[in-house]
Amino acid sequence: MEPLVLIAPRPPGGLTLPALREQVLHHASSGSQVVLNLHEYTTMTSLEAATLLRLVIEGREQGVDIRFTQVSQHARQAFTGLEAGLLKEAAPTAEDLSPVEEVGEQTLELVATGRQILEIVGEIAHGLFVAPWRGKGIKWHRTSEQIVKIGVEGVPIVTFLSFLIGAVLALNAASQLRQFGAAIYIANLVGVSMSREMAPLITAIIVAGRSGSAITAELGTMVVSEEVDAMRTMALSPSRFLLVPRMLALLAAVPCLTVLSNLAGIFGGYWVGVIVLGLGSRNYVQQTAQSLLISDLVTGMVKSLVFALLIGLVSCYRGFYVRGGAEGVGTNTTASVVTSIVLCILADAVFTTIFFYVG
Repeated sequence: MEPLVLIAPRPPGGLTLPALREQVLHHASSGSQVVLNLHEYTTMTSLEAATLLRLVIEGREQGVDIRFTQVSQHARQAFTGLEAGLLKEAAPTAEDLSPVEEVGEQTLELVATGRQILEIVGEIAHGLFVAPWRGKGIKWHRTSEQIVKIGVEGVPIVTFLSFLIGAVLALNAASQLRQFGAAIYIANLVGVSMSREMAPLITAIIVAGRSGSAITAELGTMVVSEEVDAMRTMALSPSRFLLVPRMLALLAAVPCLTVLSNLAGIFGGYWVGVIVLGLGSRNYVQQTAQSLLISDLVTGMVKSLVFALLIGLVSCYRGFYVRGGAEGVGTNTTASVVTSIVLCILADAVFTTIFFYVG
């Protein structure tokens, strides 16, 4: 049975239960569902919220399932503490849609997501390349704050994990290479692996988990608390104040962290090769220097810049398009980390394939 959709009026004298009962329950039969559209209630008093919930209880007693739709954030706050479970939106379930309708809905969602991503890209590009020519310079102090959060505060964890990864690589290689009397080539393996693959990827995963999630949570919280809408009302550009500084900070911090990760990983291999395996410090350093090429370092830097771009776009998009209040912020934060890591690994696979054939 199709639900009966009604618009809840907002009379000048205030919402009264008899009037609502007359409108809703007298039009519904037992076993039916009524959807009350609350779009007129951009704000709501506690008394109005209690009146609506009282109507829901009376509806249950008569076998009528009453749900609300288009509940504003202020209205949700008015309902807080009364009965949160009643705020569930009365959206049609998947079982109500035919296969054709399901495909159409998924297509529309995909198109809407693509449009939102393009909007984010456009706003960041406008803030970077167009706004400065119109006298609206880049907020460098905000960018510096983000560089400290993303780059400087991320140094300990990147250094520690990269050192361990370099040591693990060296130990794994040693078990095989020592059989052939080629243990010195541990330096080659660790140096090239860290420069071309491991350092950019480790750094990207750490930054996505640590800083990308923080960016999504910060932006999402500002959206939910309507701070972003307030900025637009005051004719302030959210992209100039929020998105551009974070994107610039990622583009500056991730390559620097990648260089640090590279050095820490090579030192981890050096520690295993020299201290544990006794290869000799001078021999190990010379072998590392001979094995590394400029192209190895350039490859790692190119990857790190692309990874920074991907993490920035995903985290800003997930933060700027949060839906569903605090629960939505948590959901989007998790999705931001997962999406960023998947895209970085996918991009790494593409780059590695291209560099393998190009040389």
